[in-house]
Amino acid sequence: MCPGRNRSCSLAWKCLLAYGILLVNCFPIIHQSAPEINRTVVKTKAKGRKTMNLEGITLFTLTRMLQQEITGSQIYRITMPSARSLLLGLRRSRDNVQLLIDADGAAPAAWLADRVPDSPVEPPAFCMLLRKHLEEGRVTEISQLGLDRVLDLEISLLGQNSRIETKHLILELTGKNANIIFTQNGIIRDSLKHISPSVNSLRAIQPGTAYLPPPPQDGLPLLGTAPEAVTAALPDAVTDSLVRDLIAATTGIGKVTAQELLTRAEIPLAATYLTPADRARLTAAIGTIQQEIQGGDVCTAFLSRQNRCQTIVPYVPALVPDSSRPVAFTDLNEALNYAAKLEPIVLPERELLQKAARSETNKLAKKVKALQNDLAEAQDADRQRVLADSLMAALYRIQKGQTSCRIPNIYDGSELQVSLSPVLTPAENAQKLYKKYTKLKRAQQALAEQLAETEAARDYMETIVESLELASSRRETAEIREELEKAGVLKASRKSIPVPKSHPLVIRFSEDTQIYIGKNNRQNDQLTFKIGSGNDLWFHVQKIPGSHVLLKTSRTEPEPEAVEAAVLLAAYFSKARNGSSVPVDCVPRRFVKKPAGAKPGFVVFTHQNTYYTTPKEELVQPLLAKAEK
Repeated sequence: MCPGRNRSCSLAWKCLLAYGILLVNCFPIIHQSAPEINRTVVKTKAKGRKTMNLEGITLFTLTRMLQQEITGSQIYRITMPSARSLLLGLRRSRDNVQLLIDADGAAPAAWLADRVPDSPVEPPAFCMLLRKHLEEGRVTEISQLGLDRVLDLEISLLGQNSRIETKHLILELTGKNANIIFTQNGIIRDSLKHISPSVNSLRAIQPGTAYLPPPPQDGLPLLGTAPEAVTAALPDAVTDSLVRDLIAATTGIGKVTAQELLTRAEIPLAATYLTPADRARLTAAIGTIQQEIQGGDVCTAFLSRQNRCQTIVPYVPALVPDSSRPVAFTDLNEALNYAAKLEPIVLPERELLQKAARSETNKLAKKVKALQNDLAEAQDADRQRVLADSLMAALYRIQKGQTSCRIPNIYDGSELQVSLSPVLTPAENAQKLYKKYTKLKRAQQALAEQLAETEAARDYMETIVESLELASSRRETAEIREELEKAGVLKASRKSIPVPKSHPLVIRFSEDTQIYIGKNNRQNDQLTFKIGSGNDLWFHVQKIPGSHVLLKTSRTEPEPEAVEAAVLLAAYFSKARNGSSVPVDCVPRRFVKKPAGAKPGFVVFTHQNTYYTTPKEELVQPLLAKAEK
């Protein structure tokens, strides 16, 4: 018995039956082409990300939650925050919600997002097609294909001749092969990823082809099957490993739940034989976990040591791997939102901008070093004048043709060794030294000015590099791109699309007090000179790139705890975020000035007090949780 809805399951099994017929005729082809699919997908896997795969039983819980929350809702907006994600704005009778579907092979999932990511100004073609066909439609049914990781969103809307048309958005959340497929009448209209017949002749995913679901899993569904039947499907003698045998005998579970069931049944994971007593305990464990999943009262996320979500299960685990840390939640959607916040924000353009900014910073750093060397040589100008003056005083002691001479220093009486040109007279040699002195003296001033300008440009570019580290939206990266274009680091875009301006991060510390944090140079200028006023407190980490932080309060004096929080945030949003005892300057806003012609984000200030803090993550995160959305 399928745990989903009967009509959806019967339709799914018809598709599976058709797939099975094809399988008999084409098995040699799929056997050869399947590895090719894996190779293709692995190349597109996100670098540096840990995989989070959800089991079918978790998707069962997700399906039930979505059925309760969004059935009957109307799609009013469709966007694509990234190349592998889709955001559906849904209008319910009481409010609006956002269904975020992530088909990234590293962590495919779908959830009602409480933090909506920015979307590109120009939507991709797939997004435009979905807008044309699905906006204003209603989500009439949500079903799961058996206990597979495939969800079907049935969407109905008024079509031509005022007839109701039914279309489907199929979410294949199947790990590295994850996909979003738009179908109508069983035919694929388009999909997020295309798979051509040359890659997989059995299951092509292209516009105009019939949709076939992923190959069916052998085994009994863990939900909807009597626990005794599941246990009876296991052989007495283990064929491979007990965990693998349990996974093969069932559908809807993976390694995590298979190990959990054996642990609850007090059966060693390395066991090679199942006794009648083992089977009895395993039957009881299966029955218990079925009840927990059907109850849907709790779920648990497993976090890695790197604080990334590895998986989420719809029960309280008895087994927690040594490399994991469990976090309990009251519902699955809360857990998925939590997992999403742990992932680093992916901004496709940021990497390009970081590369350009770092390259320019390195170039300027090399130029600073070269100018410092040239200036050190130019500092020798005064010595050339001393040599020339002393040589003029000793002309009577030198003959033309000499290559060097020893003469007294007319200023301190010390002996000087002077190199001479034998083709020049002593007086001409002295004039040569005077000319070198004049040249070096002029160069000294020019080099000092050039060095100061280059150091300022390097420091400014370092603030842009730091801003890119803090950027968390496309608006912020667009502003930094504009800044790099004005600085001449990037060529100005031919096609200029206006992007709404970003705003500083605002933390409501208390009813009377707000803390503003600038995350790029434009925001820094905005909060310092437009939001800030005379008696507000202004903070900045000392002598290194970092955010401007502003403390505004309606109180006569700010709370000491608010000042401590502002100091902590100024250190955290800076290049010193991993340091300890970081010095942070605090000054009334009226003493912060911007010199005429200064670059964005550059200020000078006086009357500062210096605080020291260590920006620990556990102290910062509770403050960031108070940020205004």
